[in-house]
Amino acid sequence: MKAIWKRPWVWLLVVIATVVVVVHLYLAIWVRDYVNRKLSEIEGYKAHVDAVTLHLWRGAYQIHHIKIQKVEGHVPVPFFEAPLVDLSVEWEALFHGAFVGQIDIYKAEMNFVNGPNPQVGVDKPWTEKVKQLFPVKINRFSVKGGEIHYRDYSKTPKVDVVIDDVRMVATNLTNSKKLSKTLKANVEIEGRPLREGDVRAKIDLDPYASRPTFSTQVELKGVNLVKLNDFAKAYAGITFESGTLRVATEMDAKNGRFTGYVEPVFDHMGIFNPQHDFKENPINGIWQAIVGGLTQIIRNHPKDRFGTRVPLSGSFDDPAPDVMTTVFNVFRNAFVKAFTGTLSEEGVKVPEANPDKH
Repeated sequence: MKAIWKRPWVWLLVVIATVVVVVHLYLAIWVRDYVNRKLSEIEGYKAHVDAVTLHLWRGAYQIHHIKIQKVEGHVPVPFFEAPLVDLSVEWEALFHGAFVGQIDIYKAEMNFVNGPNPQVGVDKPWTEKVKQLFPVKINRFSVKGGEIHYRDYSKTPKVDVVIDDVRMVATNLTNSKKLSKTLKANVEIEGRPLREGDVRAKIDLDPYASRPTFSTQVELKGVNLVKLNDFAKAYAGITFESGTLRVATEMDAKNGRFTGYVEPVFDHMGIFNPQHDFKENPINGIWQAIVGGLTQIIRNHPKDRFGTRVPLSGSFDDPAPDVMTTVFNVFRNAFVKAFTGTLSEEGVKVPEANPDKH
């Protein structure tokens, strides 16, 4: 009997397998170089990915170790960094007659940096670059185990406010009734502010509206004020001795106009400690004594709570926070009814846009 390795069809299979492996390998290298080239076209930023893995059987490829950094200003941290980004066809949508994609990002870190060389946002055509990297409409987007940092290296002390364990899922981004009963996209976000609190956000939006159209609800709780001391000292010249923070905010927007509120509540807040505040800096100690005294007086004493509600309304071209109402609400919290820092049941309503302004 002829040995199996001497049979012609065996060698044909070996040749085909070898060709497939080589083509797959070089195709992955080509895709990696293509991704690096496209990301590097963004003016003011440089980007790099280490490798790309193709998964042709599920219509997907994975980007390994992507890093996007601002070029100017010597910002010491990247704007975006992730060990893994998975771009794939959303197979579930195919059963509904829609050919769309999804993006899953794992353990990403984003850094918004304030100061002389800010890195506080991306005003570049990133959406167009995503289309070039994965030329199908993205219907689902998720982040798993991410971190978001607000940093300011120009302050003393340096500021680093973090939300970790970020989990986000955005669905129906294609705005399609084939995939959803509504034309709204839905975004849900959870995370841990300062690595121990809890924040949850829900956003419904129209991704294709010509002017911002959305409704959002955000609730934050369980934040230890002492962990905010670098931020408080850098921007307000105070340090917290004790207390917790709770914040609720709701906002609705359509036709370029918005209305909503932010309701911060400080429970058992302590600011001034004469034993060390005067020793460290007498002038700053006086300031902290004044702030601590005022917040001690103007608070709801039965609940030991200082809080207010900040109304937000206007247009995105000319936002107008209501300062007087905010101050009035401080006294309302103290002497009428304490705010709770939780979402209201009635929600908010958006005024119609003035047609004369648009």
